[in-house]
Order: sequence, then C-alpha cells, then structure tokens
Amino acid sequence: MSAGISEFWRKNTSASEATELANFLRALRKVAGHLGPNIGVIEYAGMSHRGGAGIVLEPEMVMGQYPIPFPKVDYLVGLVTHEAIHKIEWSDHVWKLLEPVFKNMPGLSVVVFQKIIHTGEDIYVDLVADQKIFGLYVQQARKKAIEETRTRLISGAPSVDELIYLWWAGQYHNLSVHPIKPVYEEPLAVLRHLKEGLESVSQMKKGATARCERRTELYKEAWENLKDRITSLNIIDKRLFWYPPAGNSTTGKPDSPPHKKRSSHAPPPRLLQEIELQLAKNSIDMTPIIQSIVGFDNEDVVPTSRWDFSISAHPLIDRRIVSRLKAIFQNYAGRNKVVSRGLLSGKIDPRRLYRAPITGRCFQQNDHIPDLDWNVTLLLDASGSMRGNKWRMVENTVANIHKSLIGFHNRLQAYAYFEKDGILMISQLIKNNRIQSVPPNGLTASGQAIIAGAYLMPKKRKRNILIHVTDGESNLGCDVQYGIDYCRKEKIDLITLGCGYKDRHAMLLQYGKAIQFLDHFGQLARAMERLLKWTFLYGKRPVLHENPYLPLINRKVSGKELTVKNGTKRIF
Repeated sequence: MSAGISEFWRKNTSASEATELANFLRALRKVAGHLGPNIGVIEYAGMSHRGGAGIVLEPEMVMGQYPIPFPKVDYLVGLVTHEAIHKIEWSDHVWKLLEPVFKNMPGLSVVVFQKIIHTGEDIYVDLVADQKIFGLYVQQARKKAIEETRTRLISGAPSVDELIYLWWAGQYHNLSVHPIKPVYEEPLAVLRHLKEGLESVSQMKKGATARCERRTELYKEAWENLKDRITSLNIIDKRLFWYPPAGNSTTGKPDSPPHKKRSSHAPPPRLLQEIELQLAKNSIDMTPIIQSIVGFDNEDVVPTSRWDFSISAHPLIDRRIVSRLKAIFQNYAGRNKVVSRGLLSGKIDPRRLYRAPITGRCFQQNDHIPDLDWNVTLLLDASGSMRGNKWRMVENTVANIHKSLIGFHNRLQAYAYFEKDGILMISQLIKNNRIQSVPPNGLTASGQAIIAGAYLMPKKRKRNILIHVTDGESNLGCDVQYGIDYCRKEKIDLITLGCGYKDRHAMLLQYGKAIQFLDHFGQLARAMERLLKWTFLYGKRPVLHENPYLPLINRKVSGKELTVKNGTKRIF
C-alpha cells in the first residue's frame, strides 16, 4: 500500500467492508465540516433515498480494497472538497444570475458559454481550495480529471472543447512544450485574463453574494470578447450544464460534467443497511438503529434523532422522598462483603496471629457494603399532552431520584421523548449531574422511544430496569410490541406507568402485562419509590395475573394486598 497525504491522519481503518466504508464516509463528513456550512449530507449512491443529500459518491469509486488505499482516499477527499466548495461559494447562484443571458442566445452559443462558465467555476473553486491545506487533496482529484478529459479529445480540426482543455490544463501544467494552434492564441489570452479576474475574486473579503455577482460580470465580459473569435471552432460535446426552468419551477439544475459522469451501481441493500447502522452509532440520527430492530421495510418507523438542545430545569426537591429513596438503595440493594485485615481491634484473624506479639495487628473486620448493581433508566413522555403541571411533577420526580443516588456510583439515566415536525426526538435529562428539561410537544411515539431508551442503556450491567412514564397510548411510529420484545431480548425489565388516562383498555391492548396504572400524576413519586423497593427486593416487578383482561379483585401477592379493578392493577 503506497503512502498518501491522508496517511498522516486517517488511523480508524478496518478490513471489514461495511465498517471501513462507514468509517471512510464519517471521515469525509468531518472533512466537509471543516470547510464550511451549506454542504449538505455526504452519502453513497443508494443512501440518498431520504433526501437532503448534498454530495453523492458512486460506490465503485470506493469499493474493492479494504482498508481503502491512501492514494484513493486522497483523491476522494479532493473530489468531495471540490464539490463542497462549489456549494459554499454558491456556484448554483452564479448559474441562476446568468439564466436571463442564456434565454437571449442562440443554442450553440449557449453550449459554448456554459462550457466556459463551468470550467471557470472549477478553476475558481480550486483557487479557493489552494488557500488552505485542502488544496493538496484537490490537486490529486484535478490531476485525474484533467487526464480523463485529455483522453476524450479527438485530434483533428480545432474545437471549443480543446480550447477549454488548454485553458484549464494550462493553469496547472506547462503546455508550452506542445505546439498550440494559432487559432487558439487570441481566445486563450481572453480566458487567461478571465482566470486572473477569478483569482482576485477568490481573495475578496466580501460576502458570497458579492463574489457571485462579480464572477457573473467576469463571465459576461469574457463572452463579449470571445464570441466573435471562436465562431469557426467545432463543438464536440453539445450537452448543456444548466437547463432552463420547466413548468412552475424557478430554478434550473446544473448537470454533472462529462468527466464526472459515472455509472450508478448501488451497493447491495444489506451492505447499505450495515453502513447506515455503523454511522448511526455515533450520529444524532438513530433511525437506522430503530429500523435494524423492527425491520428496514417497516413503513411505520418515523425518523428518530437525539436532541441535545435542552434547557435548565428548576425542580422542587422533597427531602422526605429523597431520604426514603436513599434508605431503599442502602437497605434493599445487594451487598458486597469487604474484609479489612491487619487491624488493632475487632475479630481475631487466624491468618494474622503471628503478628500479635510483634505489632498487635491480628484482627479483622467484615463489612457488607451496599452493591448498587441496578441500572435504572427513566423514559419520560414529553408529548404535547404533558404540558403544565404534569411535566413539572415528572421533573420533580426525576430530581428526587437523582438526588437520592448522588454519592452511590450514580447509575441513573433519564430521557424525554417528543415529536417535532414528524421526527421523534430523544433528549437526555441528566447532564453533568444537573437536571435538564425540554418543552413538551407533538405526538406520542412510545414504541420507538422504548427501543431508543433500551438501546442507550449501558451494555455491561447485569440488572437493568427501564421505567416508562406516559399519560396516553402511542399514536406515532412503530407498534409498542417491538419495544417490549426488544427489552425482553436484552433482558431489560420494562415497566410502563400509565398516569391519568381514562381509556385503560386501549393501553392494555398496546402494553399488556408491561403496564401499571396511576390515577393521577400526584401518585408518581410514591409509585417510583415502591416500584424501586419491590424491584430491589424481589429482583423484578410482580406478575399479578396471566391474562391482563380478566377482572381480579384484591388478589394477594407475597402477603401484600394489591387492589386490582376492572382488569387493571393499582399499586396504591
């Protein structure tokens, strides 16, 4: 494997195809992130079905050898940088500004003028890239593009295509050793002057709009000086780079240049799914993770995203509840035996009796330290119906549990979920030991939220409990049963507390045995307390009955009377 520029920084490589393609795409996105805004998402062909993709890479440009060779990485980084700067410098806006000029020109003149604009924009973008280290990568992509263009030129009569090539390649290679036809000398002088104007624009400190307007004027001026000098030249490729708007559309669409036209063969769907899943593990977009669990062909799945723009919460701490919760964690949690040896007092340690006449340190003490090996995650419904006092009570409950666990190797996590513009948002409510909040909004996507909450739980804990608090049934996204099945597969105890919802039968149809009901949110704090106590004491939540639809009244479990009414369980 030969060396390349990217060898100095690209260390996250893999011999696995899906992992390597995902790592490389992530690296390209990081590079684009250092260039500037307005670039869009970089994806492989076949992944852009969600829309919004700014730059699409053809798979055959990347696939074949893993880890990807560094020269190929340099070329693709240069290609992505070139396309990204086109977007940053608003090349599309230049085309739109020149669109009225195209309407007043003959057909072949439009073809020639667009060739000049297209190549001029490529030169301008490279001039911008050369001002930073990215120019080294763009140089690799440009070298290959120039070579591909040269191989397509047909020797013979003078042509506009050859003139454009001589102008473009002459900026970076010494072509004076090759004889230049006399018919090209005057047009080349005009184009070289255009290049000097573009170079001055690339150094302008004004905004992108001003630079676009200045480039537009340079192209118009160059065309006025060229149109009479190139009438005798042939045109080999008569395709347009910009089409006039059709119908009610207000913008045209620039076509890809010939040297960038490639066949589109998307990778196998299975490979694309693995790549998207790898990317989602370190991305705010969790949709591929949800799809990998419920099925990529499930049409009910809605986009799911992590939400980091939380606000500070100001909950009220109830000291009595906090003290009772601390007692639960200390008294009902498992115990670890810790033996302290070599003490001056305590129980005699038979293994240290020989020290009695020397130092007297022949005693030991056995302590049983609470082992808080439970991992507790709170998943809180923050849909629009939770506004007002409901959400404030939820915040107070989270704050009380968090306060009670401080100093005990806190293993508490809390997430809120809500819907915004058809996207399920998952927000972390405990950051840097401080309670955060979100504004309740939108519909309730409980099924996907349960999957996301379970996925975000630590993987190395033996005992995991997910407490889900909601005030209604799920009305968005995949079915709740997918979340219940995923928790069962991952050995996570899922408990849903349905607070103050009248149609309990509808919620029973969704959650089955995984739900317990509260009459109102004022019971939430006490319910959490008893739930944690029961879980620590018995290792799992109680199973009251096999069929949740059968009416049971005053059934006793382990000597404790629990009231069940109309087929539902009340823990108060």
